[in-house]
This record gives sequence, structure tokens and C-alpha cells, in this order.
Amino acid sequence: MPLISLLAGLLAASTFVSPAPALQGLEIASAFETQSFTVIDGDTIRLDDGTRVRLNGFNAPESHKPQCDREAILGNRAKERLEELSATGRTQVMQVPCACKPGTEGTDKCNYGRSCGILTLNGRDAGKILISEGLAVPFICGKDRCPRTPRPWCN
Repeated sequence: MPLISLLAGLLAASTFVSPAPALQGLEIASAFETQSFTVIDGDTIRLDDGTRVRLNGFNAPESHKPQCDREAILGNRAKERLEELSATGRTQVMQVPCACKPGTEGTDKCNYGRSCGILTLNGRDAGKILISEGLAVPFICGKDRCPRTPRPWCN
């Protein structure tokens, strides 16, 4: 096998993942130092260093303290699906600014003290996958605030 073909194959199989297309236009997006995580629910993960990360761009039903039985069922499905997707491919967790009032990021007044991020799975945005499967809805925040959180599961 020619050396060039061997090198090309090794590069293609490497674990480097470029930022998802959704991240390429953001001013501040960087990989968290720790990339290993545990799924808390369909839109929140906990990095191995203890950092809680709210995944941006979507809202999944609650698996903790749901407002109705349907939300509990869908919340558990969303959590299980995110765990499944995370276990079967390359993941990358990118940190992005939270949509909070200036000076509040990292406090309980901003996102319950969670950091904000985007999770990609084999280069695809996790939120878009869950939305396409009916396990989440779009939830887009502005620069320093978010609209009312969509929760159509109990309507």
C-alpha cells in the first residue's frame, strides 16, 4: 500500500472532529477541557470534572420533576436516546456563551449555574437529532435572554 494512501486512511480514522456547521459562525466557541460526560436528561450533561452543561438550541422533556405523565415518558426516552447516541459515536462538547444578563453567567441567576454548550455526535448536532425524532423542540435564545421555555408535551 502506498504511504500516501496509508496516511490518508489514518487521518480519516482519527478522532479529530471539526466544529459542527452551527458552531462555525459563533464568536466564542471552544471545546471544554474535559470531553467525557454523563447524560443527566435530554438536554443536560455533566462533564467528568463536574461541570453541568445545558445543551443549546433545543428543549427536551423533563425526566426529573415532569409536569405530566406524557412528559415523564418522553423525558426518559430523550435521555435514553441521548445516552445511546453518545455511546455509539464520536462526541464533541463545545462551550458557547449562555444567553444571560451580563455578569450573571456561572451563577444561579443564569441558567441555574450551568454552562452552555453544543454536543455533536459524529459531526451532527445532538439537538437536531432529538428534534427530528420528536424527542425535543427547537429553543433558540437571544444574546442575553431566552424566550419562554417551550413545553408542548403536557398541552
